[in-house]
Amino acid sequence: MPKENSNEWPLNDAFGICRQTILPVYRKPTVDSALVTQLLFGECYQVLAVTEDRTWYRIFNEDSRIGGWISSKSIKEINSLDYQKFLNQDYQIVTSPIAAIEYMGTNVYLLPGSRLHFSDLELFNWQDHIGFTGSVRSHAIKADRDQLVDIALKYVNAPWQPGGRSIFGLDEQLGFALIYSIAGYTWNSVYLPGRIIPINQVKPGDLIIFHQQSSHQDHFGIYLGMEEVLWMDNKMKVSDLNEWETNLKNQKSEEVVFTARSVFKKDG
Repeated sequence: MPKENSNEWPLNDAFGICRQTILPVYRKPTVDSALVTQLLFGECYQVLAVTEDRTWYRIFNEDSRIGGWISSKSIKEINSLDYQKFLNQDYQIVTSPIAAIEYMGTNVYLLPGSRLHFSDLELFNWQDHIGFTGSVRSHAIKADRDQLVDIALKYVNAPWQPGGRSIFGLDEQLGFALIYSIAGYTWNSVYLPGRIIPINQVKPGDLIIFHQQSSHQDHFGIYLGMEEVLWMDNKMKVSDLNEWETNLKNQKSEEVVFTARSVFKKDG
């Protein structure tokens, strides 16, 4: 039965996987609603509820800790065993700006962050087996500083889009979380990645956070080295660190604080 005073029916032990290039997730069960996030090919989700007319499903993504609504046209169900396997085992994560895979008799184009559920331990050449073109890395292997910076720079000039998670449109926090995820590190809507470090000890690949005290809003940048930082304005851009700091402070009249975090070991 539907929940009291609700038009949705709860579901138990229902799961799905994204099998398209980008899957939009909305705040409410309508395309006129705000975009909460996007799922990429191979990302899994729990299915929590369905509307009475079965045209929309409410889902939850464990990796990002973000939920919302997807159209019934986009749902691809999987069983609980596959869900747990995909969630807990190693997988290949796409790193090239555009990749492609043969799926259901046609080519599906993949974006950075898309997941292919094969490990480095497969006995066959899975890339040939599934007709894949592009570059990937094993998610179980943590990227080093140079590799993380290389991943981040692929998003230069990606335009700002609330809820976006692709080179065609990128939400600020979701975008930086995606970069760290591709590099093998965890960042979700609840916890920032890594450990706090002194701002004067940042190294390439470290995260710099610009915190607005009264509004509790954060802006992010990845330190690239040579006093340069990757950050989101109206698009992802590279600026001088002092220029970025001055630009942000000039936009805000309230008190701000700069902090930094690192996902790397202390001697790394």
